[in-house]
Amino acid sequence: MEVPVGLVPFALPDVTEQEVDAVTTCLRSGWLTSGRKVTEFEQRFAEYVCAEHAIAVNSATAGALLIMHALGIGEGDEVIVPTYTFSGPAMMAHQLGATVKLVDCLPGSFQVDPDAVARAITSRTKLVMPTHFSGSACNIYALLDLCEPLGIPVVDDAAHAFPTRYPNNLFVGTGGLTKASFFSFYATKTLTTGEGGMITTNDEALAARIRTLRTHGFNRTIFDRYTNPSTGWRYDIADAGWKANLTDIAAAMGTVQLERSGDMLLDRQNIAQAYRDALQDVREVQLPADDAGSAWHLFPIRVANRDKFIKRMARNHIQCSVHFIPLHHHSYWQAVGVGGQFPHADAAFAEEASLPIFSSMTKGMVQQVIDAVLLSLEV
Repeated sequence: MEVPVGLVPFALPDVTEQEVDAVTTCLRSGWLTSGRKVTEFEQRFAEYVCAEHAIAVNSATAGALLIMHALGIGEGDEVIVPTYTFSGPAMMAHQLGATVKLVDCLPGSFQVDPDAVARAITSRTKLVMPTHFSGSACNIYALLDLCEPLGIPVVDDAAHAFPTRYPNNLFVGTGGLTKASFFSFYATKTLTTGEGGMITTNDEALAARIRTLRTHGFNRTIFDRYTNPSTGWRYDIADAGWKANLTDIAAAMGTVQLERSGDMLLDRQNIAQAYRDALQDVREVQLPADDAGSAWHLFPIRVANRDKFIKRMARNHIQCSVHFIPLHHHSYWQAVGVGGQFPHADAAFAEEASLPIFSSMTKGMVQQVIDAVLLSLEV
């Protein structure tokens, strides 16, 4: 992407000639859809986060859908989701026929409140699906302590959370911690395949069913059907599946991004620290918590008069964004009747602004953002 001179975009993919070469090799191979590159990407990702199974899919939203479908979520069930999150996973629960129950953030935080989850649980609760916001881990252990005695699975929305670590140094997505995790490889994420995602789990039966569900319910992989002459052309539709597989083109890019992820994480950490050093004494800005385990997908600050601040940043050639508009603010979810009071999410949303952070940012861009923040606050 060509960036106008002087403009600092909100996000920019960090793509090198290594990714270009990998994709070009795939294009020349004669095999473009799910095949050897997807398998390699899955194996390497599973090894990276220490999970027994990784299943590549075409989006995190598809990952949420497949997990819930495989777990049998449907009519009469309740799925608990933070209101401070992206709509996709919650919408998949709704589309499966479940009732989505929204819960609030912790006071002064963007992360889900475990006590609010506890208050929302009923006899119909079949899943808790927390979000790890901005690259920092939520308190998954409090949720597991709450849910495991009740037999309620926890599936974590890790769309922001690669490569995020918990305080005990385990990766988000480590198999066996939660029932399953799903990641996003959208263009703005810390690891990108343009579009795409990954599911991790240690549950062998769940992984096997998800692999079937992601390609229409076929009992054989696409690659096997076309490259294994000993088994012939026949296949069976073994389950009520979907179309959610990842391509080899995307996986080729993802494999290179995975190899580079350590360096890209260090770049994001350095940018986050530069912001912290420059803005820590500016009373008009509330900085995110200093989290050594964060992937720094976002750098969310809180400021008064947020909308005016973002307009001023734009006039100073800095693109900011807002994460998120809480679900209960959206017309569709209001029409569904989610109801409830979410004062902490409302307070966070009123002030949140996401500053640019991406691993290919130059030092000049970082300083330009800092200068613009100070100008936009009229400090």
